[in-house]
Amino acid sequence: MLMTAPLDDLTVKVNDLVDRPGASRAVDLALPVPDGFDLPLAAVGAPVRLEGLIESVVDGLLVRGRLDAQIVLSCARCLTPIVHDAGVDVVELFADPVQVDPDDEVEPGYELLDGHLRLDALVRDGLATTIPFQPLCEGSCRGLCAQCGADLNEVTCSCADDELDPRWEGLRGLRLPE
Repeated sequence: MLMTAPLDDLTVKVNDLVDRPGASRAVDLALPVPDGFDLPLAAVGAPVRLEGLIESVVDGLLVRGRLDAQIVLSCARCLTPIVHDAGVDVVELFADPVQVDPDDEVEPGYELLDGHLRLDALVRDGLATTIPFQPLCEGSCRGLCAQCGADLNEVTCSCADDELDPRWEGLRGLRLPE
């Protein structure tokens, strides 16, 4: 059975799979970006696509699939917009907290409650791993001028480059042996 839309936003109804190990359902979902998923220098474009399988296992429901999203980043040096097609494979177990061994804990956000799965933690955790730490428009990006803010990839500014931060003045005369 192919599912094309979640119950509401990031919630999927899975009553037909609960406590039926071996049963599964293919999913192809267009999901919104989870609330609170704010990243510096990045914006995730909706919808986020989840294509995969929800499988009933003894311990709960296993969600396996691929998350795909388009992320608009800003270059860390010159702030030019960069479109990044992010894709990541995900495998997560959703468990019913009532049926879990008291010595174990269900990871927050991966609870199976009342026959429903909330996929916001899955989307958030999956996409967070695909975002580059310091996105660059090109490896040779020259960035912005620290004095006038000109994009050094497009223009050559006439700002003095030899200004030394006064905190480093004591090192000006330092000469290291060759």
